[in-house]
Amino acid sequence: METLRNNLLKTAALIAAAVMAAASLSGCGKNIDQKPDATEPTEPTSSPITTLTEPTTEATTTTEPPPVEPDPLDKYLEYYEQNDDFVGWLSIPGITHSNGELYIDYPVVQCDDNSFYIDHDFDKDKSSAGWIYADYKIPITGLDMADNVTLYGHSMANGTFFRRLLDYKDLSTVKDAYIINFDTRWEEAQYVIVSCFLIGIYDWQDDLPLFEYFKCRRFDTEEDYNYFYDNIMLRNYYTSDIECEYGDQFLTLSTCAYDFDDSRFVIVARKLREGEDPSVYKDSYAKNPDRHKPSIVG
Repeated sequence: METLRNNLLKTAALIAAAVMAAASLSGCGKNIDQKPDATEPTEPTSSPITTLTEPTTEATTTTEPPPVEPDPLDKYLEYYEQNDDFVGWLSIPGITHSNGELYIDYPVVQCDDNSFYIDHDFDKDKSSAGWIYADYKIPITGLDMADNVTLYGHSMANGTFFRRLLDYKDLSTVKDAYIINFDTRWEEAQYVIVSCFLIGIYDWQDDLPLFEYFKCRRFDTEEDYNYFYDNIMLRNYYTSDIECEYGDQFLTLSTCAYDFDDSRFVIVARKLREGEDPSVYKDSYAKNPDRHKPSIVG
């Protein structure tokens, strides 16, 4: 397995170098505009004066020790040593070459912006093919990550990186490849696909209000979660028996589509719950005749 992944990195690097000379191979060259989030309310500079009654006994408080970050998984140490932006590994077992190798089987990086890995490879060398990277707003650590982690990747014409995500427009693909593996440096995890949809990134591309899926990071309230879930289901290519609820964790994969200018194809998967058997979902996927399509495509 390690040999395969090392070969993968070398192969990806060679491919990336080749595509730099051919702009036609580049998938999406435009980055989704990352608008600043709303300013958080600040604490008041003063508080009302109050009269306190002297307590009869001295109050005692206990402070719990901060949680300890778990040890990183040994199998990923070499990738972190190679690039300290490494945060995990993404693979999709159901999409394979004729020799059985996976099309999507990449280390994932995260830095302090969403621009660097658009045109840099895993070794941080310039490359028009870029790399698979996680949205930067909420760092992935051994103790915390976004409620919905978004990963970006180019849709390369030679089939590398996220090109094969476009296959999910076909029902047979989602039935064969409905499980996504996304390990962080500290934890192995599986996700089951709950939505696949096409969307634009500008207001004028649709007659519905713009759904900025890439900003749905934290679900601090059930209302936040419902907004996210209702929108991904409204546009979903498929229906299924998979249930989701407030408190679930999600993984979103985003790449360029070619249905219209500045379109994106997006896949959302829910993290499997403890003891959950995903095989029961394989045959529950069906085409959604009522899915919302961007108005720009008619």
